[in-house]
Amino acid sequence: MSMYGTFCNPTTARAARKAALVLAFLGCMPEVGCTTERISSRDNIVLTSQPVPGTERTVITDDRQRFKPRVLVDVEFVARVPSDGLTLPLISPDGRKAAIQSSCTASWAVRVGDPLPPDGFDCTIEAVSLVKEEAGAPISTLKGQWILGRAADDEGYLVERPRADGGRDIGLAAWSGAVRVVARDEWCNAFATVAPNGMMAWCRRPVEGGDWQLVCERNGVRRTLRTSEGASWLMPVFGGDGTGMFALRLQSQSLVLVWLPFADDGLPLEGATVAPSMLTVVSLRANLSWAVRALEPVSGLAASPPRRERIAFYNPDAGRMVLWGPGGRIELLTEGSFAATVVDPSNALVTLKDSLIREQLATDPRKSELMTDGAWITRPTILSASELVGFRSDRTAMEFARLLLNAEAAAVTDPPSQR
Repeated sequence: MSMYGTFCNPTTARAARKAALVLAFLGCMPEVGCTTERISSRDNIVLTSQPVPGTERTVITDDRQRFKPRVLVDVEFVARVPSDGLTLPLISPDGRKAAIQSSCTASWAVRVGDPLPPDGFDCTIEAVSLVKEEAGAPISTLKGQWILGRAADDEGYLVERPRADGGRDIGLAAWSGAVRVVARDEWCNAFATVAPNGMMAWCRRPVEGGDWQLVCERNGVRRTLRTSEGASWLMPVFGGDGTGMFALRLQSQSLVLVWLPFADDGLPLEGATVAPSMLTVVSLRANLSWAVRALEPVSGLAASPPRRERIAFYNPDAGRMVLWGPGGRIELLTEGSFAATVVDPSNALVTLKDSLIREQLATDPRKSELMTDGAWITRPTILSASELVGFRSDRTAMEFARLLLNAEAAAVTDPPSQR
């Protein structure tokens, strides 16, 4: 049964194509320890050497031709943990724990929603500490036919379990190891996310196929949002400002990004998906794989960090990360970028194949500064906008680091503006 709702046996070629998409994405992350020199922009030339914690960067300001030493970011290496090379880790909101899929024999098709194959599969997910004094120390291990999900909260991290009948269960694996089942019913449930306050959202469709619906749950109240025939709602993301959620709507090959505001009870209205007023077209040649790839680099809080109004996602058509806020226009980030975190209203940390840069938003021409060498993917924390977790892959392991933006690189967090 395919993700589009029809029964089929996934062919080797189809699975290979999907696997190639992930390998191409992870291929952008160089091996640990590799560095390259990067010149950031005409107006602000940053000269770097091999980065170490506390490295000073020398900046030449063109209008004065004077050297000004400064440290934009402190990179404190934390741990190196084995991974399956295909799945990005999940980080707890406080940045103190990580869940890593260390091995998995499930095909890419199964990972994104196909039924449990006749011969099954095996996965191992390791929860480890990122606390300095015990960095990399194991907390718990989850083995079996659970696949790592899209987000984590203080209680644990999301997992999915495909069933042979085409159904799919969603669970929240506690950091201590036990799994609390969130959704186990007659539906195929997938693409779940969770907010720091425990609110959840996911997608579901009948096991025999059909359109995907959105399901939201808060404080024990569960609501399924209506949809029109032929439209599937995918990849929900909670807005960082706490006033609503984003979701993708796929209809034929047309894909739009939609903002769904919360009602007084903290959930979208049941009919919010029928005729949404705030949306933007992101592709006219999309499919389910396009939608999954779009949000894969920004799991957890990264897509819409705390106190931020916009969403970041990868646009496969444009080959770069993009930003969008309700009522605004799509903003393209640097070409070749494959991950991004908005750190304040004017700046985003943007991951390229050889470096992490800080890009100034809404500027023409684009302006950016090199933060550090290496393809560090960043995850925000609830501690502050200047404290992040970074990780990079060499396809056999994930290397983790704590990133601390200095006072100049991290702007003061302002309250969200009124829409």
